[in-house]
Amino acid sequence: MKTLIFDGSPHPKGDTATLIQAMTETLSGEYQIIRAYDERNVSPCMDCRYCWQHPVCAMQDGMTRIYRMIQESDAIVIASPLYYSELTGPLLAMLSRLQLFYCANRFQGIRLNEKEKKGGILLTGGGMGGPSNAIKTAKILLRAMGAKDIAEEVMSLRTDSLPARQDPEALQAARVLGQILSKK
Repeated sequence: MKTLIFDGSPHPKGDTATLIQAMTETLSGEYQIIRAYDERNVSPCMDCRYCWQHPVCAMQDGMTRIYRMIQESDAIVIASPLYYSELTGPLLAMLSRLQLFYCANRFQGIRLNEKEKKGGILLTGGGMGGPSNAIKTAKILLRAMGAKDIAEEVMSLRTDSLPARQDPEALQAARVLGQILSKK
């Protein structure tokens, strides 16, 4: 069992990391975390349309490694704080490169990502907005990566007054998500 976790937070020990840690406590198999803010060698999609005719991305950067990790994974989790009711910019910029999977299928009839996966969403936030936009975006991205079975999202949404580490419901829901993703 391989789980790939996309962490969209700039804080390696913040609220999002707290939920990721709780989830990994019950997650079986191996997991890898890709921190969007640390992936300096991944450019956003430039809409060059190279992938319309080729089953590879024209940009050969750190995303090449991430494509392989996506293809090999059994489960994928998108974890992010909410910025203006959406996933963080660096996470969205990185995952804009999922166009490769869509275009290979749409224009070339090739499925680059055959393996069906489970999906999960971890969100944190404490502002006035809500999570609905981020949930919708995360589900689109998870489906692009092959997630067919997406678990109920886990959220700690009062982090301005209750840090995730003090949110027992969110911590427990994250642990349950780890168990769900671990089931075959």
